[in-house]
Amino acid sequence: IIQKKMVLLLYKKTDLNQFLYECLTSIPIDQLIRELVEINNLRIKLDRLCCAIEDLAKHGPQKPEELRGLDKLEEYGDDLTVQNGLKKMPPKVGNVFKEDPTHHRTGWILNEEMTSMLIKNITECKLKIHKEQVNKKIPLTLKTLLDCFDVLRGIVMMAYPGYHGLGDWEPARVILEMKGVEGFENAEQMDIIEEETASLWFAGKEFVKGKLLKDYIGQNEKQKITVKIQKKGAGPPGREPLIDEETHKKMLSYYHKKTEESKKLEEDNNDDYMNSEWANPKGLKKDLYGMGNIKIKQLS
Repeated sequence: IIQKKMVLLLYKKTDLNQFLYECLTSIPIDQLIRELVEINNLRIKLDRLCCAIEDLAKHGPQKPEELRGLDKLEEYGDDLTVQNGLKKMPPKVGNVFKEDPTHHRTGWILNEEMTSMLIKNITECKLKIHKEQVNKKIPLTLKTLLDCFDVLRGIVMMAYPGYHGLGDWEPARVILEMKGVEGFENAEQMDIIEEETASLWFAGKEFVKGKLLKDYIGQNEKQKITVKIQKKGAGPPGREPLIDEETHKKMLSYYHKKTEESKKLEEDNNDDYMNSEWANPKGLKKDLYGMGNIKIKQLS
C-alpha cells in the first residue's frame, strides 16, 4: 500500500504542549481548527487523567473534602466537620496500606498485580502524548487519544467495578465521567481552547475560516509548517526563538566557562613565572655540571 503524502503541522503552544498533526492541503480551515482544538484539549485531558489514576494507584482513593490533609482522625473526637467527612467516606477497597504524605488520600491501595497494571497502562498512554513524539516525527491522531481513554476507563473499571470504593469527587472518576473538557476549572491556564474563539496562525498570517489550507501554503503535500492558535482579536502570536531553551542554556554555560577561563588567564598574566626553575637562563648549564639540585644551607 502506497502511503499518501500529507502536510505535517507542528502545533506548538509551549515547549511541553506540542504535537504533530497530518492533513491534506485541501482541508477546509474550519475543519482544521476544529480538529486541532479537539486533539489539543483531549491531549490535556488525557494527561490529567493519567496523573489522577497514578495518584489513585500509589495512595488509594481520595478522602472527602472535610478530611483531606488530616491524619489520625480519632484525635479529632466529636468534631462535626470530621464526623460529616467520615459519613461520606466510600467503602474501603484494597488491603495494602501506603501512607499519602499529604493525607489527601486514604492510603489503601490494591494488590501489587493490579497496581502494576494501572501504572503500566498510564505510562503507555503518557508516552503517546509526550512531546518527544515530535522529535520522533510521530503524528498524534484523535483515534490514538480515544483509544487511550477506552483503555484507561477499562482498567479503572477492572480495579474499581462500578467505581465502588471511589467517591463522587475522585479526580479519575470525575474526568472519566466528564463530557468534553467543560468541567475543568482554570481551563485557560491549562491551555484548553474554545473552538468558537480560536484563530489559526502561520508565519504571522491568520488562516480565515471558509478557505482551504492550500490557499495559504500551496498544494505541496510534502512540507512541514508550525502553526499556533490564538484567541480571536488577540493578534498574531509571538515569534519562535531562533534557538530552543536547552541550546540557550548550553550557550550560557559555555559563555560562563570561557569568561572564567579568561579571568584566570588575566590573573596569571604577570612575571611570577620568572621565579620558576624552567625559566632560569642558567638552568641548562647547571644541569650539565650536575649542579641543578644543589641548595645552599643558610647560616643561622
